[in-house]
Amino acid sequence: MQNRKTMYDKEIYHAIFEPDASNPASAMPERLSAVHPLKVYDNLPSLYEDCEAVQRKVLEEILTRAQGTAYAADHDLNGVYTLEAWRNVAKATLYADYQPYVEREMEGHIGQLYNAETALYVATTGSTGNIKYFLESKAGNTAKDFMMTVRGLYLRHTLPIIANMEAKNLTITNYAPLDNGHDKQTLTVRASGQTARNIRKRTGTMNILSVEFWETSGIAARDRDYLIAVYALNEAMFSKVCCNNLIHFGRILDRIVAEGQQMIQDIRTGEFSVPMPEEARSLLREEFLPNPDRADALQAIYEKHNCLITCPDDIEAIWPELQAAMGWLAASVGRDAREVLRRLPKKVKCHDMGYGASEGKLTIPMKLGSAAGACAPFNCFYEFLPLEQKGNKDVQPLCMWEVEKGKHYELMITTYSGLYRYNMLDVVKVVDFVGRTPIIVFCGKSSDRLIVDGKTIYGYQIADAAQVVEGQLGIEFDLVQAFVTDNGYAVMLETKNQVNYDVLKQTIGQVAKAQCGYVPDTIYIMDHQYKDSLFTERTRIDRGACGIKLPIVISEAPKQHIMQVL
Repeated sequence: MQNRKTMYDKEIYHAIFEPDASNPASAMPERLSAVHPLKVYDNLPSLYEDCEAVQRKVLEEILTRAQGTAYAADHDLNGVYTLEAWRNVAKATLYADYQPYVEREMEGHIGQLYNAETALYVATTGSTGNIKYFLESKAGNTAKDFMMTVRGLYLRHTLPIIANMEAKNLTITNYAPLDNGHDKQTLTVRASGQTARNIRKRTGTMNILSVEFWETSGIAARDRDYLIAVYALNEAMFSKVCCNNLIHFGRILDRIVAEGQQMIQDIRTGEFSVPMPEEARSLLREEFLPNPDRADALQAIYEKHNCLITCPDDIEAIWPELQAAMGWLAASVGRDAREVLRRLPKKVKCHDMGYGASEGKLTIPMKLGSAAGACAPFNCFYEFLPLEQKGNKDVQPLCMWEVEKGKHYELMITTYSGLYRYNMLDVVKVVDFVGRTPIIVFCGKSSDRLIVDGKTIYGYQIADAAQVVEGQLGIEFDLVQAFVTDNGYAVMLETKNQVNYDVLKQTIGQVAKAQCGYVPDTIYIMDHQYKDSLFTERTRIDRGACGIKLPIVISEAPKQHIMQVL
């Protein structure tokens, strides 16, 4: 390897390895964020190549911030600073290991997980159970924010429309602020709501939906979707949609199809025809003004088919600048995205948002249309537990420079916000490398699995098998699910393609045997309303479809929407 100093821009090198002695408490993400972002972007190849040195420095900084904390005392981390020492004492952890420390911190007992300022208390959306709270340090929050900056720079290079200041973005998110923290200033927010909090900061007036829109309360999710549709229709320069699960945008399109005429009238008058508290109505009335010219243009499109949207050409007429769609492209959500993209003009390019969770933003997208992204060496400390070794307590997790291409792992992270060898319970696959840094793709939760004859079949294996079937038969499944039966397991499929069921059953049997080891005993073909019904069931008053991830493995057979049993 060449001399490390010559690999980097001078400022970048100092930010990583020789921080300013006058600010010893600063963290690597904070120091890098103070450098011009383009310098960081230009130095990414060096960071990827030098990932071991960068990762060791990140771990050292995190462990330094842990010294003297309640967690360090309880887990033998005092005096531990190096990777070698870390590997001797670190244990895999889950959320339950942190809950008492978080609760004490929120009660005002600081210094539980790290010796640093707490910026936020982050709450998960509660999609898989009870709401979980995480502490987020100032450095951890900066790490998330800086990752979004780096991702944004990559997108600007791949999708120049993003940098067009006249173009407008439709960012669909959940926003649900909770109570303040113990100091009455540290805000507790839902993780998905952090997107909304950063909307104005990042793109200001480029956003169709304002922060104020997301801060309105008392509006049912279905009515909020109607409002999103009206706001989007009102903007002729709509160029990019950004939504975790793009199926939410698909539901917005469905509302336009069903209620387009009323929406045109709302745009004409500046008044919304859905129920909402008067406080919310007054707030929105201030920013949404009557627009008869736009209403006339939409009415002309409507009168061609007595409907606003009948095909991609209609979407082209409504939004001639729409060129990009951003969302999650991995696992079951990627299948949802594919379904929505079929409805859009072919010129619309899709880009993954990057793999991440409440605990952190973890990858930088690599290319258009791909769910894979490079781990960010400066962001947190990554470890990978070989999936085939799950349950073996003697197996040491691997660092990012030790993993192998083509293998599956459970991802563990150690963060600037006080998570230590935290098992995400996410299955990721290493698909390639950039430099020495792995490019990974999220495959699903390790808990998303079947046990058949004592053998584990993961949800991602069923999804992979379905993908092989799609390729062999030239069809697409909009939904793939499975559940355990008395005789093995069953799969459920939803497709809009015409299918020869005998050929489908035979192909599934052959592929499933090769991919999963077992042939499903039953195949259910679901009608076209089944998937939509699942999203409707999971939508709550303050939460739309954008954050919903349908599991592949379910607990029992559906009682409705069965069209055919094979």
